Amino acid sequence: MTTPETPRPASGRTAPEAPTTDGSASIGHLTEAGVLARILPVTAEGCVDGARAGSAPEGPRVEVGPGDDAAVVRLASPRLVVSTDTLTEGEDFLLDATCGEWIGAKAAVQNLADIAAMGARPSALVVAVTAPAQTPIALLEDVSRALSARAARDGAPVVGGDLGAGPVLSLTVTALGSLPEGSAPVLRSGARAGDVLAIGTERLGRSGAGLAWILAGRAADTRARELVAWHNAPDPDLALGWAGAREEDGTAIASAMLDVSDGLVRDAGRIARASGVVIDLDHGALAPDAEALADAARALDADAWEWVLHGGEEHAMLATFPADRVPMGFRRIGAVRALSAGESPRVLLDGAAITHEGFDHFA
Repeated sequence: MTTPETPRPASGRTAPEAPTTDGSASIGHLTEAGVLARILPVTAEGCVDGARAGSAPEGPRVEVGPGDDAAVVRLASPRLVVSTDTLTEGEDFLLDATCGEWIGAKAAVQNLADIAAMGARPSALVVAVTAPAQTPIALLEDVSRALSARAARDGAPVVGGDLGAGPVLSLTVTALGSLPEGSAPVLRSGARAGDVLAIGTERLGRSGAGLAWILAGRAADTRARELVAWHNAPDPDLALGWAGAREEDGTAIASAMLDVSDGLVRDAGRIARASGVVIDLDHGALAPDAEALADAARALDADAWEWVLHGGEEHAMLATFPADRVPMGFRRIGAVRALSAGESPRVLLDGAAITHEGFDHFA
């Protein structure tokens, strides 16, 4: 495929300069210890007195970090929340359309989002990296640095992992989090008739549009650069999961929640099925999202609504709330109603059926 314009990490940062000393050397020229000696220091950046700099006072304390057989983390609560996910070259990212900073940031976000969607606070990450021998060591350094920095923003240090050889670059991240005593997890099954559906991002569809631009082999001009960046390194406000969706005393405001990983319709459908309800999306509430993507859609001869309804890898919090209690940071995009006689749980758009659900990993 044609390589898009030089990728730029999200938030306006420019891609890092190539290292001046053997940064382009492949890991095959180094021993395992040599590779670890390069990536462990950038992973550990920001650790102060055993804790991640910038983490909340009630956050985790790292007693033993990377370098031993296992990490030791003192959690803020004995109620552990665990999730894991994998990013694989060729399936989840294309090396000629991204950069190490984006890969690392995305790996952190997609795992932190799963913890946040339970209404829990992230505590730590463990990362297993598989890479071909020809992988530039500078790429792994960039991945490690960005993953660690993005996780640190939400108070979750990278405390260990594994390094191995394989046919393609792959990152498997296990995210650990904690729930305060007395605070119930926010499940997919709690939505009730009369609730509203809300999303914790100002715009949906950017990731799907960015992917479409990459797959079209088009140069990322000004119009598309932000979309490509958002696809490669989405950056939603994950704190809405553990802070915005809860009262100060820890009581959940959200009745159900997950993060948008496989598209709005598919993920809203998961809430609908788990809760035994119908979710009716509001066309008018989502119209600004589609309009914001109209130029890109015209350039690619595509439908912006396809990206809004079915574009994945946004990782924003999608939640249901009582109609009079939608927290700041969320915006209403639909309503929840009870099933009619003989009706199955489903997702509608202004009362009309939606023809398909969108992305499926094995479809």
